[in-house]
Amino acid sequence: MSYQKDVEKFMLAGEQSINKALDLENDQSRLYMNLITEEYKETLSAYEDGDMIEVADGLADMVWVIMGMCNSCGINFDSVWEEVRASNMSKFIDGKSIKNEHGKIMKPATYFKPNIKKALDIE
Repeated sequence: MSYQKDVEKFMLAGEQSINKALDLENDQSRLYMNLITEEYKETLSAYEDGDMIEVADGLADMVWVIMGMCNSCGINFDSVWEEVRASNMSKFIDGKSIKNEHGKIMKPATYFKPNIKKALDIE
């Protein structure tokens, strides 16, 4: 299953372009950034109302429009995800985490930043 491919099919059926680069002048990219903001606000409102159904719907809608944004500017999300996943997993030492007083997992000496340039195949 590929969320990004599912959204690509939708976009092509809807006559939206799949682009290869970030273009700040692209109306479609601007549309998807606005949709991301709109879906976030709707999800936040549902969360604050304690509405599990609308939170679930909002989260799925956010993934959808984020994948649309990736397609609109040429980001291979799976490659970026793998870099970020590996980086996040480097926060664990022998399977254990160190957390701050708020429960946030901290970055120990084993942590490394994700190589997003590599994921995007940018030299």
